[in-house]
Amino acid sequence: MSAPAFEQEIAPHKIGVLVDLPHFPGCAKLFVEGLEIAFEEMAERGIGDRPIELVIREYEAQPWKSGHANARYYRELVEHEEVLAVAGPMTTDNSLALLPELERLRVPSISISGTQEYVGDYAFSLPNGGMADEPMVLAAWLRGEGKRRVAVLHEAPSQIGEEYMLHFRRAAALEGLEIAAVETASPLAEDSVVEDRLRKLKGAEADALVYLGLGRLTPKLSAALERLEWAPHRLMCTAFVGAAYSSERAALYEGWIGLDQFDERNSVFQNLLGRYEKRNGGVLEWPTSVFTCGYDIGRCYALALDRMRIATGESFRDALESVTRLPAATGAPSTTIGFSRRNHRGFHGADYLLLRGVTDGKNHFVGTAPLG
Repeated sequence: MSAPAFEQEIAPHKIGVLVDLPHFPGCAKLFVEGLEIAFEEMAERGIGDRPIELVIREYEAQPWKSGHANARYYRELVEHEEVLAVAGPMTTDNSLALLPELERLRVPSISISGTQEYVGDYAFSLPNGGMADEPMVLAAWLRGEGKRRVAVLHEAPSQIGEEYMLHFRRAAALEGLEIAAVETASPLAEDSVVEDRLRKLKGAEADALVYLGLGRLTPKLSAALERLEWAPHRLMCTAFVGAAYSSERAALYEGWIGLDQFDERNSVFQNLLGRYEKRNGGVLEWPTSVFTCGYDIGRCYALALDRMRIATGESFRDALESVTRLPAATGAPSTTIGFSRRNHRGFHGADYLLLRGVTDGKNHFVGTAPLG
């Protein structure tokens, strides 16, 4: 006589999501959907032994409010929802505000923030940009385009703007660029302040204008340039990702070239678009790199859940460190994802950052920065 089967309800694994950019159309929703599509795909491939449940918290924090909400919602996800890992926060200031709690409660997070300071035993990143890498790409592109004198507007006081500027000075020196003038503005600056700063930069007679910041100033920059009748060769950091959120947003970036991370040539990205179309019954008109980052995080998390030996944050972290050479939907073709015990920054490849532009309202691929 066979022994009776042991019947017990199997709970899904829980993954938390911290969305600190709740009001950006095309951002928060697609980030979450990227995670969901990744989990569906990995389940189809037989990876994992149970469903995965997302527990989502959307909230306002920096620069509009304080950073306290990040720690509060993370604690809620870990202590009350019992998640094994968290996706997010999305921005640099909010990720840094979370770090102490991350290391205290020992449940890992993959952030898409670009700061070099997001470092710890439980801090992982698949950065939607990179404060050290982006200036190198921008400077190399400027050199390749024959630009030598650059005017820079960076945000301050701001971790994002200050960290960008530190690395842009180093990149400019390496590429032989002269920084002709530098002005700063708060990420919450009024129109008159932005116009005043640009007027001063215009007087430097530089070959190009570079904006380094979160992106909230973009509409004000474009409007002020028009009022000043100044049409420089203009570049920006991954603040440019907002140009992919909608046709209305794209119009605000008209004439700019900026850094982004989705590339129509990438077959993994095309597979993701195909899955979106099948899931939703229509094409994704405005794909974003936030979408690809969410998808890439989801695949990493599905693999870690499948590989962890016990269901704890510590074991999940160890399993996450085993992910290597995973083809990325984010970035140019051949971009890969890999972690290790000493390296929690996941994207690898010279062109995980690329240049896109907006011309006549269309967001289009521009190129990749030269090496050497």
